Amino acid sequence: MNRLFSACFLSLFFLLGSARAANEIAFVDLQEVFKQFYKTQLAQDQIRQQADDIKLERDEIEDEVKVLKEEIDVLRKDSRDKTLPEDVRRNKRDLLEEKLVELQRKEKDMADFEKLRREQMEQQNARMTKKLFDEIHEVIIQHAKAKGYSAVIDRSAQSRIGTETILYTSPKVDITAEVLAVLNEGREPTKKERATFSAGSKVEE
Repeated sequence: MNRLFSACFLSLFFLLGSARAANEIAFVDLQEVFKQFYKTQLAQDQIRQQADDIKLERDEIEDEVKVLKEEIDVLRKDSRDKTLPEDVRRNKRDLLEEKLVELQRKEKDMADFEKLRREQMEQQNARMTKKLFDEIHEVIIQHAKAKGYSAVIDRSAQSRIGTETILYTSPKVDITAEVLAVLNEGREPTKKERATFSAGSKVEE
């Protein structure tokens, strides 16, 4: 009788323990996970490199505009120089008009270039961010299922007025470090992974 009672008690204990685990809520700092995920760092490196490339292109256009403005200043001065023959000044004025039109075109090209590149960078950043968060979310879901959590709440979320919505979480139910361990697997990305990620995230021309 005592043996039967003990067996029933142990069964009930394990059932209650399983039920409690299944109903337990975990918390994760999603912003910290995103920041420390090695693929996020890869993406940021890629964006920085492309920003540098864009700056080089912009600098080239700026140099062309600068040279053009210097030519215009000289032509404007010569076209008003009364020591020069009239036909020479007339030619200078004609050339000045051509250079002014070219300057307007160059300045428009630079403005269009900046607008296009800015939009491309914003679109690329949005694609990268979504791709990374999708992967993070999937890992969190699988980890929660494996651990028997009934819900996982982002403790880095903020209210509309910028205050923290989660004021306190026990370290016992914070799975941030566990999620990062799964995502990063304790290793640095390989050269192949860097190249693959860069190729997949390249700005579309």
